[in-house]
Amino acid sequence: MAFERTIKEAFDKLSGEILKADDIFDKAKDAFLVRKQFHKNEIELYCLECQQKLNVSTSKYDRLHFKHNPNADYCLLKDGKLSPDESEKIYAIYRSKESERHKFLKNQIGKQLSLLGDVSNVQIDDKFIFDSDSNEKRKPDVYCKYLDKEIVFEIQLSDLSLRYIISRHEFYQRNGIYLIWILDKFNAEGKKQTERDIKYLTEYQNFFKFDEKSEQFRLICKYKFPFLNERNRLMNKWKSKSLALSQIKFDKETKQAYYYDFHEKTSKKKEEQIKKEKELEEQQVIAEKKRKENEATEKSEYIIGLLKENWIKGQSCGFAKREIEELNDYEISILNKSNAFKAENGQPKIHRWFKIAKEKHIHFLYFILDCKQLTFDFNLKSKDNKTIIQTLIENPNLHSKSYLIRQILKNGYVFKNSDRAFINKLPNKAKENQATEILCELSSKIWNKSLIDDLFEHQGLICIIESAKRNEIVGFGWKGNQWIAFANNAIEFYSQYWEYIELAFKHYGIWERLIELDKKGSFQKKLKKYYETSPVQNYDCDILFRYLYNELSE
Repeated sequence: MAFERTIKEAFDKLSGEILKADDIFDKAKDAFLVRKQFHKNEIELYCLECQQKLNVSTSKYDRLHFKHNPNADYCLLKDGKLSPDESEKIYAIYRSKESERHKFLKNQIGKQLSLLGDVSNVQIDDKFIFDSDSNEKRKPDVYCKYLDKEIVFEIQLSDLSLRYIISRHEFYQRNGIYLIWILDKFNAEGKKQTERDIKYLTEYQNFFKFDEKSEQFRLICKYKFPFLNERNRLMNKWKSKSLALSQIKFDKETKQAYYYDFHEKTSKKKEEQIKKEKELEEQQVIAEKKRKENEATEKSEYIIGLLKENWIKGQSCGFAKREIEELNDYEISILNKSNAFKAENGQPKIHRWFKIAKEKHIHFLYFILDCKQLTFDFNLKSKDNKTIIQTLIENPNLHSKSYLIRQILKNGYVFKNSDRAFINKLPNKAKENQATEILCELSSKIWNKSLIDDLFEHQGLICIIESAKRNEIVGFGWKGNQWIAFANNAIEFYSQYWEYIELAFKHYGIWERLIELDKKGSFQKKLKKYYETSPVQNYDCDILFRYLYNELSE
């Protein structure tokens, strides 16, 4: 294994030269001369790192090398833990300290600091700082006091090892001193290991170099600047600014000098980013809502145009109905809010349509009653206080009123006392009006509106049952004393529902009365014939009967 010297270079204080161990000790003649000079005190060797005296010593393999005294204080070069790369970088730093550039920078910095009123005790390369805990000492390039702070400036012209950076930083931090690196050739955007090490050692991401263009003391600070791009993405870029010492901030806890607080600004930018994201989301929601509203309004206007054409031409509204069925819930809500369906001058549109409609408009009225997507309140009264049924009945131009009334009831209309009084005052067609009144009144008892169709389709049967229940013939042209004729008609033309009818007659007390009134036996004959033929019974309205006449099933 090759012999590796721990201390590769030493400073001869008497000659001012840096001696390289490998150069002088590997040649026997030179090695003998240096050893002789050392023992005759013709050379005075010092460590480039800790400035402690060094000896010329011999290893067990008879190899000469530089060595600290046995009782020397701690030194980074003494522990022998540096890698070859770290060692090379550190010695490059030491050599650079003797360069003309290094001397120029530290002298200019010291000179300009001395001219500042708040700065005192400026020392250039002759201030030793001791750490009593570790027995280490450091000699910074420039030292000064600024207000209540101690500041040191370390000038670096070459690559720095991470161990060297950390060692310097921790030493000055322990001693309450602010360290400002003057990085003469540092590239903050570079990808070299040294550049990465320095950047991630400081949380502020601020790097300083001497501003040579200024006659007064100023440092050029290169700092990382966070910003949001046009897509609201958080980005970083490097900015530079020339600063007076008064513009530099000092972190008491970390003992770091900085101008721009990268992490604080980044946090604020993240908050701004989140806020913008929410704003963008809200804008997108609003834009999407507006788009849907415009699209729904466009569809609504198209459908309303179709319906207006259907009204004018008296055409079927089937196509418009299919268009409505294609709408989603939101589009249906926009359609229902259209002015085409709103009250006009205090008159609900349904009253207007049913009032002015002619027979050719019957398809439009059927559509309004049948389209479940359109939400009309059929219980609204007209501006002259009439119900929709009254408005319909008063229209002399419509003939299919029974079906229209049925559909109105299916749409949730509640039959009112004023409707009953209105119907009873109508001239002519007393039995039809009476039947209409009965069916409308019974419809209010049915919560399942689909059964209203059964109710109207079994008008005759319902009127027979109601007559028995009321003990009064209603909905037919029979006079009040024509019960036998009424019963004979029921058994003749409603034989398929006779079980219901007979049950009602017996339950409501009509049966005994019929037997008593049947002087000629015509009812008995009809009854006998029915039992002999036993017609098949129809139970298609059984559910309806349970709603209306539950007492008959008990």
